[in-house]
Amino acid sequence: RYEKMKARNFDFDSVDRTLAILRATETKIFGGPHIHEVYIDECQDNQIIDYKLILDLFGAAKIFMAGDVAQCIARGSTFRFKDLYQLLYMRGNSLKPKEFELNINYRSHKGILKLASSVIHLLRIFFPDSIDQLSPEISEVGGPQPLIIEGCEAKDLFVHRNDNIKSDEFIEFGAGQVIIVRDEKARKRVEVINNRIGMILTVFEAKGMEFNDVLLFNFFTDSPALLK
Repeated sequence: RYEKMKARNFDFDSVDRTLAILRATETKIFGGPHIHEVYIDECQDNQIIDYKLILDLFGAAKIFMAGDVAQCIARGSTFRFKDLYQLLYMRGNSLKPKEFELNINYRSHKGILKLASSVIHLLRIFFPDSIDQLSPEISEVGGPQPLIIEGCEAKDLFVHRNDNIKSDEFIEFGAGQVIIVRDEKARKRVEVINNRIGMILTVFEAKGMEFNDVLLFNFFTDSPALLK
């Protein structure tokens, strides 16, 4: 269905782009300086076919990849290190890559990591082939429990009642605060309430960023799972 839709609209995606480059490498010689080392961060955000291209172009170079399969949130991406090993095996590479885990998290406290580990555990139970088996992340610091706010209008979340002057004032978030929404439609709903509230990011935009305070706005209400 997806491929038919692309053909009908004359569209192409990142996989089509990589396939086109791979076909070009079969008929053209790519010149340029010799690359000795290749470093790839957030490797889970790429498709396995992208790594076939990288190995074809830089096979003689030392390649270092860093990533976390639990952070693979890009639509259509199902990266696993197992698939990368399989690709190397199919290419006739008998050398097994050196692998090491960095499971101490210095950016989040224990409560957040325990919640994340519980989600990963459920993924392994219900979708055992969708993610690599890695050690759970740990932290050396504690933190506050999240506050769940329900039973109120959305506009009331961003209003502070000032009894001294008998008026309602919109709360403005600073650089250390953020409102995270599921998608662009949810962002527009918040902006309708107040377009000066502060930084509003989708999940994809907030990935890899750090904030002191995070408001996760209607994340489950806006889940596409509820549409089924």
